[in-house]
Formats: sequence, structure tokens, C-alpha cells
Amino acid sequence: MRYFIELQYDGSAYCGWQRQPDAMTVQGCIEQKLSMLRGTLTEIVGAGRTDTGVNASFYVAHFDSDNGVDCAQLCYKLNKVLPADIAILRIYEV
Repeated sequence: MRYFIELQYDGSAYCGWQRQPDAMTVQGCIEQKLSMLRGTLTEIVGAGRTDTGVNASFYVAHFDSDNGVDCAQLCYKLNKVLPADIAILRIYEV
């Protein structure tokens, strides 16, 4: 199953969206917390890329899972563990 994530972020503290070795990125931060909560490596795919320091008032990404996901609960938990400059607005199955 595929799940969409609607989110927003202040990119001031990040080296852009896309995961990079040895750099803090929005994608890397979300993947780390999502994997921790789900107990399995979970990679996400973003709708595009942003450069260092760029903000996004609305952005979408997705991840795939063989197991069902309680979207509302996962959204709540992600927002509790993510830094304050990343906000998950909604997660839903597509």
C-alpha cells in the first residue's frame, strides 16, 4: 500500500530536502523518525527537491508499506518526535 504525507517545513536548519550523506536534510530527518516509529527502515519519496535553507508551506511525499498503517496515529506520533520546524499535516492511503 502507498501512503501520502502532506507536510510543511522551515528549511533554515537543513541542507535541502533530499537525503545526503553527512548532512541534515528534511527527508533524512523524517525517514529516521518514521523508521523508528514503525520499527522498520522506511524510505520516503518527495515530490521534488528544495535547496539549502528553502521553506515549504506545502509539500508532499509518499512511502510504501506491506502492513496497514493507522494514518491519524502515525501523523500524531511523527509530530511528537520531529523537530518543531517540520510539521506533518496529514497522512493518508492512496
